[in-house]
Amino acid sequence: MPVPSSVARSSTALLLLALVACGQPGTRTDAGVAAVDAGPPFVAAPGQWSWIPVEGSQCASGATAGFGVNPSTTSDAVLIFLQGGGACWNSGTCAPSLVQFGPICSYGNVCLYDGQGGTQPTASHVNEADPFPEDGGGDFPGELAALQSMRALDRADPSNPFRDATFVYVPYCTGDLHDGQTTQTYSVQRNLGDPVTQTTIHFAGATNMALFLRKLHVTLPQTRQVWLTGSSAGGYGATLNLERTRREFSEARVDLLADSSPFLPTVHWADWRAAWDLSLPEGCADCDAGLPQVMAHLTQAYPDTRFGLLARDQDAVIAWYFYGAPGLNDVLNPPVGAYGSALTALEGSQDATANAKYFVVAGSEHVLWPGYGARLPDGGYSAPLSSNDGGTNLKAWIDAWATGASGWESTR
Repeated sequence: MPVPSSVARSSTALLLLALVACGQPGTRTDAGVAAVDAGPPFVAAPGQWSWIPVEGSQCASGATAGFGVNPSTTSDAVLIFLQGGGACWNSGTCAPSLVQFGPICSYGNVCLYDGQGGTQPTASHVNEADPFPEDGGGDFPGELAALQSMRALDRADPSNPFRDATFVYVPYCTGDLHDGQTTQTYSVQRNLGDPVTQTTIHFAGATNMALFLRKLHVTLPQTRQVWLTGSSAGGYGATLNLERTRREFSEARVDLLADSSPFLPTVHWADWRAAWDLSLPEGCADCDAGLPQVMAHLTQAYPDTRFGLLARDQDAVIAWYFYGAPGLNDVLNPPVGAYGSALTALEGSQDATANAKYFVVAGSEHVLWPGYGARLPDGGYSAPLSSNDGGTNLKAWIDAWATGASGWESTR
């Protein structure tokens, strides 16, 4: 059924999912972050969305974070979707002000562009005091409404392989690709004549994900299939948290689908690592060298995981974030050539890896999950996005990724 746009809070409808739990809440050690204590199982009504605030988790402001859940009582599968929304890694991208504006304004102290990368941060929600309050209000209902017609979340579609799964939605409010574990303090001056003050950004994505996954596992210990996915920053976050997800759900199969988040080299890698203290895979000798090394390690370390990548061959958003120089020129003319060359190299690497496949189509637009299909007002579905050669479409390709059916092959 379509995803409700409101958050279910009524206690009369609540299902105590913990009744099926055979484990007990408590503390678990998670590599790369402190010991994880996510507290007791959550309580949520089946078949509708609820907001689950998680104690100890943080948005960039320090406010409590959490996740949305739409539980199932008929399946041992979980579909986890991580939201995207840019990234930030210094004063100009996280806390732009008269001290330093963003990259579009060349990190100067004068800026005439009132938008992301100018006077606004380059990541969603990082300057909001409490974007996801504990009562399930704030930005959560609006973000759910944006997913309302998503075919992968349609329980009434018999062709949807995810229809019986528990759905989990992880919003993005940390600016760190869901994988940071530190804080940074930046100087801010909002207006001329104001004093310069300090603002602290909590890059807590890795810590949050450890807590969220622990909370889910404590509540749903019977899980045997996890589909881990996300778009843009969410796709990077899903990939960077694959090992953590496998470790938490050690008895489940875990498969990864990264939408518009190819692991390419970037001019910002050193800055990102320094700003966020990224949590990188265990036992990887060269993962500190860059994202391609991280992907190579993961695909080799986990041959039983299916690694799917969705991408456009000239994605202007990723081209700018990964290769754009400060100033206006690369915003108006994103460096898609550098992006395209790096994407081709990544495809070559994945061609040599049996468990990694890609669905790449022409274009400069960003994110492909909508091409899976959406429910229309007349009850039908929009046509799925076709492959470049017309031999398959995105719904068939994702369905094959999810089920392991034949037909899951790379296409460009």
